[in-house]
Amino acid sequence: MLLISRIKLPLWKKSSRMAKPKPKKRFRRSSCKQLPSEIQEIICSMVLGDNACNPFALTAMRVAFFGMNSHVYQVLNVGRQFQFTSYIQFIGFVNTISLKTPVFPYGLYVRHVDLAPVNKYGVDGRVRKMIKHCPNLTSIRLGHATSVKADTLQLIGRDCHNVQILEMGGMQSFPFMFDCNFSGMLSLESLSLTTTPLQSTSFGTIPSSICHLKIDQMDALEHDEFAEFLKRHQQLVSLSVRRCKHLNRGFAALIGHLPVLNVLELSGPEINDAGLKELFDIPTQLKTLTLCHTQISDTTLEALAAGCLKVQHLDIAQNTNVTQHGINALQRKKLIEKLTY
Repeated sequence: MLLISRIKLPLWKKSSRMAKPKPKKRFRRSSCKQLPSEIQEIICSMVLGDNACNPFALTAMRVAFFGMNSHVYQVLNVGRQFQFTSYIQFIGFVNTISLKTPVFPYGLYVRHVDLAPVNKYGVDGRVRKMIKHCPNLTSIRLGHATSVKADTLQLIGRDCHNVQILEMGGMQSFPFMFDCNFSGMLSLESLSLTTTPLQSTSFGTIPSSICHLKIDQMDALEHDEFAEFLKRHQQLVSLSVRRCKHLNRGFAALIGHLPVLNVLELSGPEINDAGLKELFDIPTQLKTLTLCHTQISDTTLEALAAGCLKVQHLDIAQNTNVTQHGINALQRKKLIEKLTY
């Protein structure tokens, strides 16, 4: 018996091809645990509708969290100013809203889209899909510099009728100027343009609904063309002009066309004392006046102190030609609630 136990016969050797134990199956959550798509759509309508602060709608969203499709819950997040953090996330979003036979109309409930973090990856084709399947967008932020092409920007201006806020930057590898027709954006209230290669004629298509305008390094825009634009858009509430090469003079005449303006920003080395001459003689009141990174001196502060223009908050930071003597003289002569320097 001892010899037999030492002999290793092939028949007694354990086979290496023995069947491995089958892994235990993970049971999927039953689809019956999800809310019916009709109820999910009602919740989306309530949360993203005009009465978004309805406490019942917010409570329904919290209670239905575990019973909602994950994509539906993502759509709710998108509607609540969602920002894409990765390109893969953006791809999944576009694939979801562009399904041919979707169980749920995801794209109808998308309101706010921020593409700034994913612009460097070449998003033009998917942005076109997004515009097609998200007709109720109210806010679009493209960032700077965007990889969206000129044709797609024209598509946004033509088809996004409900957009209220639009932020456009420069364009990658696009050395030419182009026309963009904004006339289709009938609900547009806020427009921000940063080095966007738009021809000046595009400003003539901006709808009269615009209330807030910010332009930064728009070197193709001439002074006289901008003056005509302001004459047609006297409802502007806030205006920001930053580092625009040709917009450096005659601001008194420009601002005179804006009776309801309460926020004004003029920044950049192009702004000097001569350009602001007579601006402070306008008998109006501004909530905020920002003159930063300019070439103004104490002369401008003296004109402000002697003029009839009233300012609640004055920001004159980063002006190398402004001295403490000029600031003290301004504070003695003019009542300003808040002064930043």
